[in-house]
Amino acid sequence: MSAATAPKMEQFEFHDPTTRSTWRLCSPGIEEMTLNEDTVTGRKSILQRWQPGATNPTSNPAVHTYIEEVYIVEGDLTDKRLAQTFYKGMYAYRNAGMEHGPWASERGCLMFVTCTPVDSER
Repeated sequence: MSAATAPKMEQFEFHDPTTRSTWRLCSPGIEEMTLNEDTVTGRKSILQRWQPGATNPTSNPAVHTYIEEVYIVEGDLTDKRLAQTFYKGMYAYRNAGMEHGPWASERGCLMFVTCTPVDSER
């Protein structure tokens, strides 16, 4: 498939994302909604929300094969390994392979997350 015909992130003007996607349960108390995705490269933008008291189902740090950017829109998120809490307005940029978490949210949290494969040219 040539670059000209390969799927890309779709262009959208402002719209209600719930008309194209729904919240999906990732683990108890943690849901995400895909806002946009390139199914060929795996690049995507999501909203992720944690209910008050939600925690990762594992006690191990997470490690991704992609670049992850996270912006906390509302609430709090605590890195249990570092015992450090992050709040509304804070931003993280994680290269592929960076350990982070596990996480917990005392009051709940809403985050905007992007995932970009390291070999993606888009």
